[in-house]
Order: sequence, then C-alpha cells, then structure tokens
Amino acid sequence: MKKSCGCCPDKIFLTDEVCGNFTIGCDDSQIVWQSVSSLGGSPDFLTPVQGGTVTVFFDRGCGDLTVNVYKNTVLVSTFPVPDNPQSSTGNTRSRTILSDFDTVEIVCGETGDTGAFCTGKFCITAHFCLR
Repeated sequence: MKKSCGCCPDKIFLTDEVCGNFTIGCDDSQIVWQSVSSLGGSPDFLTPVQGGTVTVFFDRGCGDLTVNVYKNTVLVSTFPVPDNPQSSTGNTRSRTILSDFDTVEIVCGETGDTGAFCTGKFCITAHFCLR
C-alpha cells in the first residue's frame, strides 16, 4: 500500500531539484538520476520519491530521444523528445509522474553514425515527505 503525504498540515513535504547536462552516444542510453532508495539505502526520516516532474531539453543529436522512468526496474513512464534539426533552439518535453519512481534514463536515437552524440540538459523535480 502506497503511503501518501496527503494534504494534512502535520505532514511536511520536501522537494528536491536536480539538473545536469548529458552527452550520450548514438544508439546508447544513460541513467541520469537515481534516488538513494534505488541504491539500497534511504534515510529513515524520508519516504521514497512520491512523484515529480522530469524535463528534458534536447539540443542536438541522432534522431529522437526516449526518456524512461522506473521504479524498482519496472517502467512507470516513458516519453519521446523529438529531434528538431531545423530549429536552432532545440526541443523540450516534460512529464509529471504521479507515482513513485527511482530512476531516470535517457536513450539516444540511432542513425548508424558511431561518432555522433545526443546532447542536452535535464531537470528532475522529486517530491518526498517526512515520515
């Protein structure tokens, strides 16, 4: 049974935002974020991630990106970030995840060009509550 912080005044929410850059080879993937709980530990006073938002900005690369969000290696959400080669400003997509998650992976599309890369930025806003 999933614990929920609810909206009672005696529950305290914590929000953490992690942002970074990625460079991933064509036809490859990279885990860009993992929660402490997915690595086998978590502070006793903190619940696992209760939901959040994943945003990916795709600057340039090989075909489309795919963003995969997992909980205990089970896929809970996936979304594409299309390549936009005619744009000089790239492309951004966000997805709000309403369930627990612990891992975010970005998959770079394939073009057969082994020397090319997908580049961009990501931000993950994760919501926790104190136990």
